[in-house]
Order: sequence, then structure tokens, then C-alpha cells
Amino acid sequence: MNPNGRSRNAFLSTSSVLKLALTVGLLAAAIIWSMKSPMAADSALWRPRFATPAIVSLDSASNREFTAEIRASSSASRWSARIVNDLRTWPCEIVSATYSTINRDTEPGWKIKIRIPTNSSPELFALTVASSETTSTQNQAVSVIPVFETNFYLLHISDEQIVNQFHTDPSGQYYKMVGTWEEMKWMQEPVNLINPRFVLITGDQIDFNGALDGWNNWANWGFAPKGKKKFTPEETLRLERRLTDMYKDCHTGYHVAYMETPGNHDVTPPGKLLSGSTNDWFPISSRFYETNFGQRTYSFRMGDFYVLMHDWSDPVLKAWAAKDYEVALNDPSIKYRIIGQHWCKKWNGGPTGNDPFTPPTCDLMLVGHGHQEVTIQTSPYYIYEDGPGFKYGSTGFFNFERTSDGWSCDQTVAPRSYDKDVWGLFTDNGVIKKVRTDQPDSRNISATSVTITNDLPENFYDGRVRFVLKKGVYRNVENGEILSEYDSSDDTKTAVLVRVNIPASSSITVSIPENGTEAKL
Repeated sequence: MNPNGRSRNAFLSTSSVLKLALTVGLLAAAIIWSMKSPMAADSALWRPRFATPAIVSLDSASNREFTAEIRASSSASRWSARIVNDLRTWPCEIVSATYSTINRDTEPGWKIKIRIPTNSSPELFALTVASSETTSTQNQAVSVIPVFETNFYLLHISDEQIVNQFHTDPSGQYYKMVGTWEEMKWMQEPVNLINPRFVLITGDQIDFNGALDGWNNWANWGFAPKGKKKFTPEETLRLERRLTDMYKDCHTGYHVAYMETPGNHDVTPPGKLLSGSTNDWFPISSRFYETNFGQRTYSFRMGDFYVLMHDWSDPVLKAWAAKDYEVALNDPSIKYRIIGQHWCKKWNGGPTGNDPFTPPTCDLMLVGHGHQEVTIQTSPYYIYEDGPGFKYGSTGFFNFERTSDGWSCDQTVAPRSYDKDVWGLFTDNGVIKKVRTDQPDSRNISATSVTITNDLPENFYDGRVRFVLKKGVYRNVENGEILSEYDSSDDTKTAVLVRVNIPASSSITVSIPENGTEAKL
């Protein structure tokens, strides 16, 4: 009751009450639709996930550690964890389990510090964390690398904008407008062979928010008649669910970490209304994204290398990003700082606009949204835009060299070469992958020899293939370096993970000689 003895509801108009009820109903519906996701049973594992994975290295005990954030009650106990690939499980050590706060310290939960074993293979793994209350698994959630402080490269991809399964345009697009499930499949072999330390995704994973305007590709989603359409809230939620599931499905074959943050087609700009209604879709789409992809703004470290991924749609997240970045800026142990976000200086996506994070100083910023490859600025730091990924798998390449006092990026020592550092990953209709092998699957090679062909003008010195052969001991490899060897859980096969220096615009054959092989009892 207020001081005058009247209920607060007495000051709400009928229309306000109806609007509030509708908003609450839509939020509840969004949660229900989110819970229909195949990942919903595993949502207690808030981080790491497919779109926010952990990266650890084998070079020290501390670098083999990461923190998992779990939604569970304070009484949860008996914690355990394991990493799993398609052939084997590696039990992990629980270093500590602390009931604290998670999700940028906005809600209660557990922080579980996990250490992977020394014999882990440097690959991408699913993570399972269990307790007395929960057992949660997130796929493609933990990436293991040999060493942090060594040369590496990343790929930058933006604006995948999945809207349909199959392409109608040779570029892989659906009617020269948006991306397809199919072209994401075409990109898998090149990305896996190139083996970047991670792929940085700067937004618009799906092409959903056009539904709010009733015009963007709505006919492609099976609605009729042609022309502008007003979507119901239920139809809008179904579209968001369908495209999200399609996106996850076409990414299951990737074997490298994908670090992602949303764009305006994933999380609706604040104040953006569903056409023909007064429904602000921002709280619905942001909750939907978090339920299905994970944290929208976050940071991570690889030793002394710091990465901030930022969702430009939310001023609360910008405030967190600024605080987190300030800490990183004042930390002398950090030698390099990179920011990824969806962003364009001239775009105002909603009544309140979108709010990118642009600190005065940075080492490199990578952005999406403009559907073009362009250098936005060179001073005081480089900002590069790439995309659209939905057209021929457009990709930007960035190489980082370890120096005596930190890191140097080839593409900021001088402006990048658009002939050498930016390319598509496939040709018309996906007929030719720009990096490819003569075997069906570069991570499950059953022959003792594989030839890799690279049509791109870049040397991929940290490439990967994995042989899966009959159980044995494989001591040597020609034109490669054995990084790990392990037996499958069923004890019938041996995997041999090989690092390959893939030459630019050339080919190389990697083989395991018979004279270096021994039977294993």
C-alpha cells in the first residue's frame, strides 16, 4: 500500500495493465520455447558453452585450468568433470568449488575451477560437469592447445545470418540476401584444416529480427501471401527457435573454438517493436539468446593475451565491458588486448540506438554489421570490419607473433593486404573448398596418407589432421608433427593428431610410414 492507502495498481491504466500482462506472457512464452531446445537440460552449465568456450593450454598446471559457472543451489556437492570427444573421455580434476556469483556476478551460482589432465589431446571437447544436483553437458565447450605463448592466428567471420537450409545462389546465399545451413557445412573442412586458435564471430549468427518488421525474407519462411506481413508473437518465437536450432546444427562439425557475440539480427535493439504491436522485443530476444547461446558480453585470457567480446545492444553490458576492460588495461601482466563486437558508427537500430564500446586505446578491434571488408580506422588503433560470412564464407585472417615483450599482429604492423588476408572459403555452389583434403573427413582419416590442397595465398603453419587407425603405436609422421596419440574408449583404434605446416597456394602430403608402426597389445 502507498501512504494514501491505495494500491499501486490503482495508478495503472487498463491499457498499461494489459500491456504489462502481454509482456509478461511473452517473456514466459520465450522461456518455454527456449526450454524446448535440445540443450535446455544442460543449461545449468552457464559457461563455458559452444559460443563462449574455454581455451586452456598444456604448458603448465595453471594454464590447464578454467572456471565453469554452474546454476545450482548452495547445497550442491560431489562435483566432478570430464572432457569428451568422439573417441574418448578424459576425467578432470576439481581444483576448487565455490558457491558465489556467476553471469558477470549478477546471480548466485557455483564457480568450479577445473584442471584438465596432462595427457589431454590438443583438440576441441564437450564438457560435462556433475554434482549431487545436476549433470550438464555443453558441446564444443573446451579447446585445448599445446602452448599459449607461441605464434598463432585467428579467423574473423561476421554476419552468417542463417535463414534457410539450402542455397539458391552460387555464393551460398538464399536469394542473394542471407545465409544458409548448407554453406556453413561447406566452411567446415577449410576451417578445421586451417585450425585457427579460435574463430571470432562478431554478430548476426541468424537472420531473425527482420520478422519484427514483417518484410525481411518472411516469404522464405513459408508464409503467404507475398507482401508485408505482421507476425504474431507466436510466429516470431517459432522463427527464432527454428533459426537458432538450424544454426547450432550446422556448426556441430567444427573442431575449433568459436567465440561469439550477438548482433542486431540476434538480439533486438532496445525499443524495437514487433510490427503492428507495442511489444518491445529486446527483453525477449536477449533472454532467448542467453538461454541458447550464452553470455552476450564476456572476456577471456590466453596467458597474457586478453579478448573482450561485447554485445552492443545493452548499456548495462557496456558498463560492465568498460569496467572489465579498465582492469585489463591496468594489468601489467596483459600484453595484448583485442575487442570483438557488432558495430557501425552511423547505424541507429532502435529508438535508443545501439551502443558500441570504443575505448581510447586498444591493440585491435574487429567488428561486423556492414557486410563488407573495410579498414574503419588505423589510429589510435586498427578497426577492421569483415563480412558477410553468408557470401562465399567471407573470412578475415589475423596473425599474431610472439615477441620478446609481448605480441605483434601482422595486420597492424601495416594495413592488411586485402588480396592476401581476406578471402572466401569455397567456390560457386560449394563445389571446391579453398582448403581441402583427398579424404572424406580430415579428423577421421582411416588411410595412412592424406594430401592437403590450399588454394589460399596464406601459409597455415598450425594446420591439423587426425588419423584414426587400427590400434597400434605410431612413432613417425612424414611432413607433420605428432601432437598426441591415444586409444579409443572401445580399445580398437588409435588416434594420431598431427600438426601440419600447410603452404600457401600449394599442396602437401602427410603420411604415417609402415616402418614406424608397431602393434599394440
